[in-house]
Amino acid sequence: MHRILNIAGNENNNVDLIEHPKADFIFITSVKADINIISDLIDDKEFNLFKDNFRALEISNLNTFAQIDNYILKTINYAKIVVLRLFGDKGTWSYGVEQLIKWQDLNINKTLLILSGTDEEDLSLNELSSVDLDTSLQISKLLRSGGKENYRRFLHCLTYLASNETNIPQKYTSNVCYPDPYQYDWKNEEGLKVGIISYKSLFLANEIELSNELISQLRCNGLSPKTVFISTLKNYDVQKELINLFKKENIKLIITTTSFSSSLNSCNGNIDNNLNIFKSLNLPILQILSSNKSRKDWLYSSTGMNPTDLLMQIIIPEFDGRITTKPCAFKEVKSINKTLCSKITSYKVDIGNIKWITKLTSNYVKLNNLNNFDKKISLIIANYPVKNGRIGNGVGLNTPQSVLNILYWLKEEGYDLGSGELPKNSSELMSLLIKTRTNDIESQNNEPLDFLSLNEYLKYWNQLSLHPKNLIVDRWGIPSESIDLEKKGFSINGLLFGKICLLIQPQRGYDIESNKDIHSPDLPPPHRYLAQYHWLECKFDSNAICHVGKHGTVEWLPGKSIGLSDECFPSIICPPIPNIYPFIVNDPGEGSQAKRRTHATIIDHLTPPLDKSDLYGKLSILEQCLDEYYEAKLLNSKRINIIEKSILEIIKNDFKDIIFFDELNKIEKIDSYLCELKESQIRTGLHIFGSRQKLINEINLIFSIARVPTSKRCGIVQYIASNLNLDLDPWTSNYEQVLSDNDREIISNYSKDNINNFRRAIEFIENQARYLIYHYFYKNYVTINELKTLENKKILLFFKLDKKHKDYFYLIHKEILEPIVQSSINEKTAFINALNGIYVNSGPSGAPTRGKTEVLPTGKNFFSVDSRGLPTESAWVVGCQSASQIIDLYKQDHGQDLKNIAISVWATSTMRNGGEDICQILYLLGVKPIWDGPSRRVIDIEIIPLSILNRPRVDVTLRISGMFRDAFPQLISLVYKAIKIISQLDEDIKLNPISASYKNQGSVNRIFGSAPGSYGAGLQELISNSSWDNINDFADSYLNWSKWIYSDGNEPIENKKELEHALKNVQVVIHNQDNREHDILDSDDYYQFQGGISSAIKKLQGKFPEIYHGDLSKYRLSKINKLSHEINKVVRTRVLNPKWIDGMKENGYKGAFEFSATLDYLYAYDATTELVSDWCYTQIYDSWICDETLKKFFIENNPWALRDLSQRFIEIINRQMWNDHTPEILENLKNIVNIADAKIEKNEY
Repeated sequence: MHRILNIAGNENNNVDLIEHPKADFIFITSVKADINIISDLIDDKEFNLFKDNFRALEISNLNTFAQIDNYILKTINYAKIVVLRLFGDKGTWSYGVEQLIKWQDLNINKTLLILSGTDEEDLSLNELSSVDLDTSLQISKLLRSGGKENYRRFLHCLTYLASNETNIPQKYTSNVCYPDPYQYDWKNEEGLKVGIISYKSLFLANEIELSNELISQLRCNGLSPKTVFISTLKNYDVQKELINLFKKENIKLIITTTSFSSSLNSCNGNIDNNLNIFKSLNLPILQILSSNKSRKDWLYSSTGMNPTDLLMQIIIPEFDGRITTKPCAFKEVKSINKTLCSKITSYKVDIGNIKWITKLTSNYVKLNNLNNFDKKISLIIANYPVKNGRIGNGVGLNTPQSVLNILYWLKEEGYDLGSGELPKNSSELMSLLIKTRTNDIESQNNEPLDFLSLNEYLKYWNQLSLHPKNLIVDRWGIPSESIDLEKKGFSINGLLFGKICLLIQPQRGYDIESNKDIHSPDLPPPHRYLAQYHWLECKFDSNAICHVGKHGTVEWLPGKSIGLSDECFPSIICPPIPNIYPFIVNDPGEGSQAKRRTHATIIDHLTPPLDKSDLYGKLSILEQCLDEYYEAKLLNSKRINIIEKSILEIIKNDFKDIIFFDELNKIEKIDSYLCELKESQIRTGLHIFGSRQKLINEINLIFSIARVPTSKRCGIVQYIASNLNLDLDPWTSNYEQVLSDNDREIISNYSKDNINNFRRAIEFIENQARYLIYHYFYKNYVTINELKTLENKKILLFFKLDKKHKDYFYLIHKEILEPIVQSSINEKTAFINALNGIYVNSGPSGAPTRGKTEVLPTGKNFFSVDSRGLPTESAWVVGCQSASQIIDLYKQDHGQDLKNIAISVWATSTMRNGGEDICQILYLLGVKPIWDGPSRRVIDIEIIPLSILNRPRVDVTLRISGMFRDAFPQLISLVYKAIKIISQLDEDIKLNPISASYKNQGSVNRIFGSAPGSYGAGLQELISNSSWDNINDFADSYLNWSKWIYSDGNEPIENKKELEHALKNVQVVIHNQDNREHDILDSDDYYQFQGGISSAIKKLQGKFPEIYHGDLSKYRLSKINKLSHEINKVVRTRVLNPKWIDGMKENGYKGAFEFSATLDYLYAYDATTELVSDWCYTQIYDSWICDETLKKFFIENNPWALRDLSQRFIEIINRQMWNDHTPEILENLKNIVNIADAKIEKNEY
């Protein structure tokens, strides 16, 4: 329900509609200081024209489509002159700009002024005005110059425009200039110097309370603040002046309150395209937040910052490498201007948060100023589930070896690591760690590193806010009665190397005996969690914290989404100390979470080694039979029937899951499936932070990236195929292609082998690509026999003759090879730089094997994506394609149209793929985004008529992740608007199921997510602790964690019945996977979201829905399969693959960890979807448990993982999930548990 307000100000910005009384003049602005200054002038006698005839409001009052439409309809339609002043480009408020232009087109006698708040958008925005460009530019410059006199002249300009007078006197169009930059309150004082950058417009509007308080607090802490007010950081001259000024003053750190990014456009030929003030100064930058909400609204808000603040003050400034801090000022109402019909606001400071930022500043400056030998550094590794076999979570990362690398780097850099020897390898490090106290209950008799006494904890506890303390006490009791409390206090678990400590992050705190915990999405952390972080701040006196590897738990604790308060647990726990976070480059969403909720500086690292799966074992035997079949077929041999029978016998005995839906083309379908397996990309190892990958792994990674086409070049396999004049396109998801006679003949000229099918042709091309990479870049200094055998002299001669081929491979070298080699160097350098308290270069994030080569080299403080650009037009192509495939697959299986589907959407995927999932949803609904002309940003949606859609619309229920909720409020609004529009169409209810529900007074709420400030889907603890009885336990947990309704920017509403109503008719559940740098058995998130919603539907409907997997991993291609197909594929391509197994064996403890995690996730999928076949368990058991070499590897490196694997298999048997097991298998598993236990009890590891 909307309230209608006629005074604009600090109302509920996403709910309330503004309707001003009629007036001739309307002023809409991004900056509240504009309204404040106009308010001071508007009642002067010289402006009688404006008396009760001038309205003003901020853009933040017009956040949603509904608010914009309503304001235009009820207020702007009656105006004569409308002025819009934007900071940023047109896309900052794209829908509003578009609607205002339409309004002016329909009212050509009325005036529209669109003015830029920044120099760089001057032309692109001002040319949209209805007055001549020169006039618009002059007026725009007046407001950018700031100050009362310039605003007075601006108002005079409006009086002339109101009388249709275009020849405005120069005395009104010329601006008064102020120093830029302007030095404020500089003193000759002691202390290390800190630069403060703020907008000059605030100074000229006398909005300096924040600056004054910050200056005061810094001085109280012995620092010397050097404040400058500037017009914009986008101006070259301003940047140059600031750089010179700050270098001269020897500034140690910068604090800024400015919005957007400081990166300069390259329109000036004299400007370095990469010029960035922060990069030039090489200093950390702390970003202070100023909320457009009142402090009260912020405190009661679950999101914290509104979408505009999120974009302008967090997302875009991250492009500069700025470190997000806390809101330090809030917009409070000081009066109401009755002429403007607007509340006049002023920023009021939050002393507590300013003090927090001052502490963070002091700690950064101290880090920069201390000798390395005197620095104390805390390294933190995650541990979930809480088992000794699973310490050191880090996706794609050998976390223990990475920690060891860091320890040796620190020793090289002169840090104090004590007098003892460092561990020689990661297994020795983990042995030392696990022989002390860990989170695992069986280590509770071991000595911890230290204790934080109850008295010390209580001093800290008593300073906390009442609300979070009450939450902790309600669940965990008062500190003195905490279950974690021992006689000496709360244990601190880890190791100490001189002044460097390695800590195991405390357990999150779920009690397996408590259903309340498991069903609680906002469970507070226990006392020991708080105690350990307080210990490292106040007792250990750590100068920096390093969370090693994706990811820990502190950034996911309950609290506001962004712009945290002292009642939010990440803010309470993570102290104002530099937080450095090595993190995989392909996960911008979860990395952004750490940046935005725990002030982290990301140091991104490479993906793990990647390669094609290829074939092995019985799959290789099957391939040989298929080759014989095609050769016999080509020769029209009588043996063909015998070979076909042999192939089908192999399928019957060893590949029972391969099902034929018709009798035609069985062999071709088997061959296609084999090709799909062979071409699958898998992980073949783990990355070690700061270490170059083995050369064969490096070449395979280069090939994996180079084969993906980009906007700059075709993929390497496409390049080879096209230059050989082949008909086939090797970049495909369709493996049922038939090799043409032309291709067969061409390939025969280059290969001695008989290549008679598409599968072998692709293999030939890829082998040549791999060899050419080796030949061009490696052969002269290293011999790799595995690649040397692939040499084809005819191909080599062909690709060495023409200069264009050398140019292509030079591009591969420059774009891919050089950055990959540089990555390990940059990872180490950036980490050391971060610990020296200096700047870490920023850069983009994403999946390199999805065509995102710009994310290389790694070693950056990565940023995510400008949310204004989503969804993209290329995402729309893939979204439509994949949606059509979903519809076709369902119709093929069921003979009827799909009506209801449920989809889970994640932030990280959206950041990587440009919003393909969102486009899939929109196309299923039957709506299309409308993109703005120049910026290509979505400004609205349009209905696709049923006559063009040529199918019924599909009712879509969307389950968003918590991170998606935080990062993409505008996409939630977009989907909500689409659902609402479709529900209200007057169409045949058989063709519009959402409209049918609406007409029957049913709910059309379709967007659901977790509780405000919480994350996940609620199944992890049930699986990790085996604390479930039947599938309804998963359903109940999922429903409890997912029952919040999200809509057009409103606060979410808890309503479990609405969620159940939406799911009761769902026919298909789908989850999309947008890259193959991991798979669905690599992460607990996949089973939690897809398995969770499937089990919920099973409970509600009494049967499972169809469960699909969307493979969107190939750039601009999509393929939809059943989830069972994907599970079987992952088991065959990775889990049983010697390539992966051998790769994990090279990674010691963490490699063994990966085996245990993989089985857990397979088991979890089986528990929640019942789609795992017995053969999966049988073959994994045979391949892993019965292999004596592998068993020895487990015993020597991670006996806990071997025990966990065996116990999990026993549980699978006991739960009757593996029916093909034998009594001998069960007995063997029990025996292995005993062997592992004996090893562990003797400390022989």
